[in-house]
Amino acid sequence: MADLILSNSRLPDGRIADISIENGVITHIGSSGSGERIDCKNRLCIPAATDMHVHIRDGAQSAKEDWTTGTQAAVSGGVATIVDQPNTIPPMDSVKNFTERLALAKEHSFCHFGINGSVTEGADFIGLIDAGVLAFGEMFAAPSSYGTALTTNVIRASLKTLTEHGMLVTVHAEEVAPGEVNSLAEHSASRSISGEAKTIRFVQSLAPAGAKLHFCHVSGVESIDAVLGTFEVAPHHLFLSYEETEPEDTFWKMNPPLRSKKERLSLWENFSRIPVVASDHAPHTLTEKSQPFSSAPSGVPGVETMLPLLMNAVFERKITLLDVITKTVTNPGRILGLPVPSISVGSRADLVVYADAPVKISGESLHSKCGWTPYEGMPGLFPVTTLVNGIPAWHDGEFTYGGGQVRTGCQKNISTTDKTAEDK
Repeated sequence: MADLILSNSRLPDGRIADISIENGVITHIGSSGSGERIDCKNRLCIPAATDMHVHIRDGAQSAKEDWTTGTQAAVSGGVATIVDQPNTIPPMDSVKNFTERLALAKEHSFCHFGINGSVTEGADFIGLIDAGVLAFGEMFAAPSSYGTALTTNVIRASLKTLTEHGMLVTVHAEEVAPGEVNSLAEHSASRSISGEAKTIRFVQSLAPAGAKLHFCHVSGVESIDAVLGTFEVAPHHLFLSYEETEPEDTFWKMNPPLRSKKERLSLWENFSRIPVVASDHAPHTLTEKSQPFSSAPSGVPGVETMLPLLMNAVFERKITLLDVITKTVTNPGRILGLPVPSISVGSRADLVVYADAPVKISGESLHSKCGWTPYEGMPGLFPVTTLVNGIPAWHDGEFTYGGGQVRTGCQKNISTTDKTAEDK
């Protein structure tokens, strides 16, 4: 008798089958016996995503987002694993700060999560590794919200230490011109793609042999050309451009900035070269974003809309389902050293069942505490069910707590039972 059966699931290869789950693991695919059932009604079922770049906020920033609302947004958007970025208040530079945040996340998270350690001059790297950070960074090679730019010496010394301990380092690479900016176009010029590419090359020049570098939110093709390792692109750089809204629209302000429509379309032309799509979910309150452009903070929510936007692109036949699975499931897991869920016997049951048709995205219907979205009115294909470790964390508009697990350093997460179909 199975704990749960997803009956009449449409698998990525088009087959209709039941998926039987016991103790959070897929035990059988095909006709099923007895057990609690969710009738998927021939809807598409695929592995749930890992979002490598999420700012959950909480603590002193809990008005923007907290672990409950942020992870509910994740599972209702088809994400079963998030990686929390460390430009928090306080920063994740000490074991004390990390363990306090870990306890908060364990109590409130509806999905799997890892917490990254901060890269700062005084960070306790060894203590944080032993305490269970997943990776390190964003390492700020330029200033951004709650992140201070590091000196060359600190970057070089930090990369040396973290490389010696085999840790992944994620990098925020920008070059910022001086002066106030008062529009989206000015913001883009002040944090240019050429400056981003220059900073990527500079950080790579400081890294010792064997360094594991992953570049965050790469926003242009010139930057893609500069990266030697792995990188991610955020949905807002794929779906939004600064000409498509009002010049002073603070709700479309983020770092790196939105680019021109021409550059955005160039990213799509190079979509096959992008290994990872990650949301850079960075919510701020409506009040904060309603300030004058130069004062409004950078950042937009996105963990709940990342997969719906991409799945709508699949629905419209602009990209393939394999593209989405590769860039949001397979590659993020492998880069982070985490078990990669798949629809195969023995895999962890992190699964998503999608609705039949897209709907218009509305901030009022989303679950982030901030209550707004830059994708208002755009089409998105949303999940009706998201399983986290076999538990329906999101199903028919209701949340269930209890499936989420902590993800720590790479070597501690690899499981012989969690392999993709290609590994079998």
